[in-house]
Amino acid sequence: KTHSSLPRVHLVPILMAPREAQDGKRKAQDIEGEVNLESILETAKEAALAAGAVVNGVWDQTSDIKDTKSNQCDLVTETDQKCEEIITAMIKAKYPDHAIIGEEAVGAGKYELTAAPTWTVDPIDGTTNFVHRIPATCVLISFCMDKQPVVAVTYDPINDEMYYATKGGGAYLKSRRLDQPKRISVSGSDEVCRSVVGLESGYGRDELTIKKLNGAISGLMNKGVRSLRMGGACGLNITNVASGRWDAFFEEGCWTANAGPKIWDFSGGKLIIEEAGGVMLDLTGSPFDLMGRTVFCAANQKLADEIVQMMKDRAL
Repeated sequence: KTHSSLPRVHLVPILMAPREAQDGKRKAQDIEGEVNLESILETAKEAALAAGAVVNGVWDQTSDIKDTKSNQCDLVTETDQKCEEIITAMIKAKYPDHAIIGEEAVGAGKYELTAAPTWTVDPIDGTTNFVHRIPATCVLISFCMDKQPVVAVTYDPINDEMYYATKGGGAYLKSRRLDQPKRISVSGSDEVCRSVVGLESGYGRDELTIKKLNGAISGLMNKGVRSLRMGGACGLNITNVASGRWDAFFEEGCWTANAGPKIWDFSGGKLIIEEAGGVMLDLTGSPFDLMGRTVFCAANQKLADEIVQMMKDRAL
């Protein structure tokens, strides 16, 4: 089993009573007496495990690309669609009135995030990795209230690692290498020269996108960055920062060019990063926008500020 059954929680108005997590105290909230975050988290975990089992089941088979979305680099497989159907069905069985923003259902189009209870789902984040059988892919599920994530699950089925968080309750990693879930935290690195920084090439292959990417790489190299990484899965890139494996990660995009990550790629990651003590911002240094197409997270504000300034100064 990759998760343990949770003890019964007794609800009181507005807030649930605190309970002892396996590795420390973790508080879950009952928003406006209507939503039990512990139950939401359990549903998200179960759905992620179910989708992950499908991914594991076909891992040693040849992958067939079924379609593309924004361009020839933006892939869709039958497994993506099957996993999203499974996750959606499990959510709707328990929460039929909740909205769901799913990657395969939305495709390359736009979506709307309202204040109503809303789930975001990416059934296979890192589809190119999945197609090429590079073991860096994950299932992403988040739950939002008032346009902000309050529950998050990121599950890596190949390595059997599950990251999860609830608003105000901390961020945790459950792994077969651990006897019990471990509370995670970001690294203490606050300078680029002592940091491992992740970034992504994205799907754009136009001249401006190439210049921006090359400018970012050059800027980081000129600052003496310890190392650069391209993981190929936004969700895992974010948890790498949250768990202290990396120190920062960013990927640029915009709606005009229909490029960059979308809400299902980073909604849960925002919560996990913040609960792990890190920051998530826009690359301009402005507050992070869940409806935007750029993601940037760092271990702390000082490191974030240095990268933001580097991005402003880069040559294009």
